[in-house]
Amino acid sequence: MKKIIASTMLVVSMLIFGAGCTNKALPQSRVGSISESYTGVVKAVEMVQVRGNGTWTSMLGMVAGGVLGHQIGGGSGKDLATMGGAMAGSIGGAKADVGDAQRITIEFDSGKTITTVLPIDGNNPNLYSVGNRVTVFITGGKVTEIR
Repeated sequence: MKKIIASTMLVVSMLIFGAGCTNKALPQSRVGSISESYTGVVKAVEMVQVRGNGTWTSMLGMVAGGVLGHQIGGGSGKDLATMGGAMAGSIGGAKADVGDAQRITIEFDSGKTITTVLPIDGNNPNLYSVGNRVTVFITGGKVTEIR
C-alpha cells in the first residue's frame, strides 16, 4: 500500500511541476531579437490540432507505466512488467501530446495575406474570430504573437 501511495505522489508531483512550467514568459531566444509588426483583419479561422514533440508526456507516461508495471508479478517477472509498463507508457504519452490550435488567415492593411497556425495555450490564450482587427508580430520569419 505504501508503494502505491508513494508512486501516486510521485506522478502527481510531476504533473504539478509540468503544469507550473507553463506561463507567459518569453523564451530567452526573443531577447534582443527584432520583430516586424503588421496590422490587418482576420479573414478566416479554423480550429485544428497540432502534435507536440512528446517529450514531457512521454516522460510522464514512462514513469506512470513503470510504476504501474512494478505493481505486477514478482522476481524477474516484476522487472519485465516494470520495463514493459515504462515502454508502453512512454509510447502512449508521446501519442497523447496533441493540443488545440487555430489556423488563422489574416489580410494585412498592405493587401498581403498570410496564414499561420497558433497553439491555444498559456502563451497564446486568445481565440480569434473573423473580422477581428489584429497586430501580427513576426520574428525570424515566424509569427510569434498576434494581438
